[in-house]
Amino acid sequence: MSQRFLGKEIQVTVAGELRHPASFILEGKEHTVQEIVAAWPDHGFGSTPLSRKRWWLCHHRNYYTVRTNDGAVFEIYYDRGVSLKKSKYKKWYATRQLDPLDETLRDAAP
Repeated sequence: MSQRFLGKEIQVTVAGELRHPASFILEGKEHTVQEIVAAWPDHGFGSTPLSRKRWWLCHHRNYYTVRTNDGAVFEIYYDRGVSLKKSKYKKWYATRQLDPLDETLRDAAP
């Protein structure tokens, strides 16, 4: 398997002072995070035209490539949302499942 697109909202349990993902539920199955392979922030405007870039259109996401205790590798992210006060906008997503044998996983962050 090279990779599988997921694009699904997930439920995540966080741990530690930095609140990194410790486990998540995807498609009814709980996955325990064994290792965070890579982590990086993404705060940009996506494909918004230059003339329409406003601060409130900027997305704020924390991406993680994680290896679970069963050897599966996933790319997940925390969307910090558009409001600091309303948690309903703050959600976790699984974007894709990666090939666990892929040698480039160590360079997973853009």
